Parts: sequence; structure tokens; C-alpha cells
Amino acid sequence: MSLKNLSFPIFIIITIFVGVFWIKPSIESIFQKRDILASKVGDFDAVQRTQQNLSSLLVSRETIADTDAGKSILGYLPTSISQDRVVDIFNYYAIQSGATINKIVFDAGTRSSSSNDALLPDAVDPLSGESVAPSAPILDTFTLHADIQGSYDNIRSFLKAVSHSGRSQEIGTFSIAKNKSISVDSTGQPVPDNGILSGNIAVTFNYLPLKHYAKGYLLPVFNGGTFDLDAVNVVLAKEGAVPALGEPGSAGRTNPFSSN
Repeated sequence: MSLKNLSFPIFIIITIFVGVFWIKPSIESIFQKRDILASKVGDFDAVQRTQQNLSSLLVSRETIADTDAGKSILGYLPTSISQDRVVDIFNYYAIQSGATINKIVFDAGTRSSSSNDALLPDAVDPLSGESVAPSAPILDTFTLHADIQGSYDNIRSFLKAVSHSGRSQEIGTFSIAKNKSISVDSTGQPVPDNGILSGNIAVTFNYLPLKHYAKGYLLPVFNGGTFDLDAVNVVLAKEGAVPALGEPGSAGRTNPFSSN
């Protein structure tokens, strides 16, 4: 077979070789870049929508913050630990109820590992590998232990006030007991019981520091330009659902620590 007759098959073979080993990978690379570009365009559009919603949400937030419900919710879950504010509240309740606070001790409680300025990592779907909305933040907490003293009615009023403090909290334990020490007069005779009791209460308070999230625009709250106040109403209902201490019935003693 002459060289002229072989030139066409050789050309076909070279074309196939180039197509398989150079053109096909280039086409695949173009398709991959096209998919990446489409994904980036989608992210950009989402960011733009979020920016528009954010402007509307800022206006909505200012409007809500001026209402009683808004003030209640901002105080219910503060962004800082505000332990001094808690001490002021406890002292105020003690003065109002006639009880005396002998000691206040704080436990460190739990704190998230990230600081306020930390950029929390993206949440990624392990199956698709795509970014998803960050998980809900974990509340930081601290626990206050207080020793109180007063009459049964004093301590009862104090506990009632604490249970309606208007801040996210959980009363872990409380106890009331008679003083174990027995006072005596100058003649050595026991002094009659003056009705003063000692109590202890442990309350865990929650707070939610501000944090910065990567891919934060994927959070559901940014899907619209207004806040869903149903969540606020649920929180306010939960705070107001703490039952008040009613007056005891006719049966039994009004003060279980009294012999009368």
C-alpha cells in the first residue's frame, strides 16, 4: 500500500487520538467550570436577596423593639452574660419580699468554644457536599447559687418573684429549712423560735452571644423581609406560664414550719 493510501487512515487515527486525549478532557473541564459558574451565580443571587431582606428586617426589628413584646424578648434572652444585672434583680426581689441574701456564688456554666468575633465554619451536607444553613446556636449558661434568710412568707414571696424574673432561666433546686443553731438568753434558756428560716436556690440563666456565621445567609430567617412573631409569642407564653403560688386551702397549716 502506498504512502498516499495510508495518509487518510493515519489522519483518522491521529484525529481520534487527539479527540480522546485532548478534546474530551477539555470539554469535560468546560462543563465542570460551567456548573461551578452556575453555582456561584446562584450563591450571588441568594446573597443579593438576603441583602434586600436584611434591609427590611432591620426596619422590622426597630419596629418590634419599640413594642412591649420586643422589649420582653430582648430582655428574656440577652446577648451578654450580664451577671451584675442578675445580682441587681435578686437584691431587688429580696428587698421587696423582706428576705435577706447572705451569699451569692456563680458557677461558670457552659460557654461555646467560639468567641463573639469567631467565624463559625460552613455546615456541609455529607452526602451532596453542598453548603447548608448553619445549625442553631447553642445557648451559653451560668448558674447562680444564693443563700437566703427570712420568714416563711418572706422566702415564699422571694421565690415567687424569681420564678417570674422575665429572663430565660431554669430553677434547678431550692430548699427551705429551720436554722439548726439554737439561741439562748443570758440565763441559758432557749430563746423561743422567731420563725426565721434559711433557704438555698440554684438558678441557671441562659444568654446568647452574637456570633458570625459563614454562609449565614442560608439561615431560614433571611428567606423573607419580616420576622415571624409566632416564635416571640411562644416564648412570652412560656415565660408567663409559670404558675403563681396561690394561697393555701383551709386544710393544713399556712406555714408548714410552724407548729400553729
